[in-house]
Amino acid sequence: MDDPRLAQRAKRDALFLKGPIKFGWVRQNVPDPTSRLILVARGFMNMANPAKTEYELSLKVWDCAGIHSPDQRTRVLKKIDQKCEGYWVEQRKGRTSVLHIGQNPNKIIP
Repeated sequence: MDDPRLAQRAKRDALFLKGPIKFGWVRQNVPDPTSRLILVARGFMNMANPAKTEYELSLKVWDCAGIHSPDQRTRVLKKIDQKCEGYWVEQRKGRTSVLHIGQNPNKIIP
């Protein structure tokens, strides 16, 4: 593996969520990009001790989830905010977005 991107891809494919479920398997077998992103982000959150309730969506997370285009990233973030209860995205202008678990403190509940 002379290409560093291929070597990096092989290392990231070997990372796992819990037990034997690896990120490479998630990318190949979960068709919905939003679900893949949430699974990968939860995997990284759970790697910390104690587990985190928020995680920056860096290029590493997007790459592990198999989401490469900026348009697809935007659609995934909108879908999380609109349809995924228990998760919300803090979008910071000029910086990486942050995925949070729990209720959005800025959301008005009727």
